Amino acid sequence: MNPTAFRCALVEAGHLLPLPHQGSWGRGADLERVVLGFVARLDAMYSDRPQRTYHFGPLMPQESFQRTGYVASQTQLVGSVDVFRGGDEEHRALLAECETGEDWTHRLEPAGLMFASAACHPLYAALAGQQVSGSYLIFGHAFRHEPSDDPFRTITFRQKESVHVGPHEACVEHRDHYLERAAALLTSLGLDVEGEVANDPFFGRAGKLMARGQRAAELKRELSVQAYGPGHPRTALASANLHGPHFAKAFDLRLPDGSPAETACMGFGVERVALALLLVHGLDVREWPAEVRRELAL
Repeated sequence: MNPTAFRCALVEAGHLLPLPHQGSWGRGADLERVVLGFVARLDAMYSDRPQRTYHFGPLMPQESFQRTGYVASQTQLVGSVDVFRGGDEEHRALLAECETGEDWTHRLEPAGLMFASAACHPLYAALAGQQVSGSYLIFGHAFRHEPSDDPFRTITFRQKESVHVGPHEACVEHRDHYLERAAALLTSLGLDVEGEVANDPFFGRAGKLMARGQRAAELKRELSVQAYGPGHPRTALASANLHGPHFAKAFDLRLPDGSPAETACMGFGVERVALALLLVHGLDVREWPAEVRRELAL
């Protein structure tokens, strides 16, 4: 199956409802049940260690977003929010432009809000300037402007992540511990995942050097499936990352004794996992293997 055939099958089965913008979808009830069932299963997986749990929406302050480094390193993925701040006169002019089919968006102004590119980014902003350590379980939204007709690659999606703040050795252990558990979980659900060293889609010539360095140090490891067979790129379902001191320095995070902190995370694209399950087990969730339905409480 190719991306086009899979997309058409999902739409016909009622799992996706396409919006008139590439990469934007509504989700059907069964797909959402699978997503939430998998999120609950992740909660159980992460519960083997203490975690402070937080949920974040899709937006974060512009100043905090800039501190993540995404504006410089992954510019092509960034999205911001504009708002209307005019009065009655400006509103009348805007409506007139709407009615005549003119571009009215020049009437909007930046709101000082950005779409988070990863679910963990608002956490660093919330902890900024503090002395902290330990693990944080995050469920939140991410936005990446890479429109595509491939159902696995949407502009907005949700992530479930476990972030650890601590010394270097503890961050490495956290990443490796949950990477092993993540692989076991996905395999138990019938997904043929493989681990591989990866890199983020850094932008520009400098980004190529950053990507090579990230791969050489094996800072990013992904669990992926061959969703569409030979000749197509593999599809990542989960990612385990060592950030080193990057976010800790950017947000002035230090350990309780005042020493420098580092961070690491293990995260899942929960919609991607649900779609992979539909691809492997079939579009009728009621016909899935009993053990998979049991694992996801379906």
